[in-house]
Amino acid sequence: MMLIRMMLARNPLALGFLAVAAACAIVFFATLHPITGRIGGIWYLLTSWALPSVFVGSLALGLAWLIPTTSVPRIAVAVPLSFVLGLNTSLPLLADALRYRQNVSSEIKRAVSWSAGLRHTIDVKRQPWGPLVVVPFGPRVRIGGDEGCMCIYFRNAELYSDRVIAALSAENGGHYNLVDYPALRDPTLEQRDVHIDLSLSRLNDGLQAVVDLFDRGEKIATFTHTGIPARTLAVRTGLGHDTSANFFENALDIFLHANLWNSMLNAITASYFPERELKAFFRQASGKS
Repeated sequence: MMLIRMMLARNPLALGFLAVAAACAIVFFATLHPITGRIGGIWYLLTSWALPSVFVGSLALGLAWLIPTTSVPRIAVAVPLSFVLGLNTSLPLLADALRYRQNVSSEIKRAVSWSAGLRHTIDVKRQPWGPLVVVPFGPRVRIGGDEGCMCIYFRNAELYSDRVIAALSAENGGHYNLVDYPALRDPTLEQRDVHIDLSLSRLNDGLQAVVDLFDRGEKIATFTHTGIPARTLAVRTGLGHDTSANFFENALDIFLHANLWNSMLNAITASYFPERELKAFFRQASGKS
């Protein structure tokens, strides 16, 4: 500790970089915490997009500038160091992303038989779907807002189930309903409508997602996606509340992973969602191809 203090005392630039990193962390957590109220929330919205990246860059430069050498070698050390610091706990996901190969298949027995008395809407059967994240890198939670109460809260990052519903909506003209059949007075509706059922399961080589399409009780088509890395299943607590619920874990997840390195890796690696293939499946199975 004494040695570090001596090195910082002799290297004010390193101290400056580390001070900027510390300031980024303080501002991020303070503005996100509900104790700062609406003023903190406004500052969070204005600054949060940059603070995680500035933190990683400043910390890497501060540590690199402790090396007793010239500026060029220090910068050469700071760049890969910032990459490691940017990924931090997501480093194992890098191996998952490099190994991932999209493996999908589908079986369509027939297309939907749209009759005169059947509305042209494909519903979604509500299920307790697992929180399967579709992008390899980045935080597993995000911030949501409620304009009515002017408050912010934690919510899941974009999930596989969200993308399935979005793909269905895109191919069906935006017409769908999320239906909770057990809560309905008429439980036979499931046997009289057209709907999809999404299921997620764990296999030896990872996770499997299956989308089944039912036409008045008959399963007429199935889309299967296998080999999804198991670490994409991210269970979080404290979601759907104000940010005081499980604050530190969720806020730290965002702060550590919502940086430029994670965004760049997501841009150059494959998403864990076969959007083009699933849309083609919906188009063909719904009789609109």
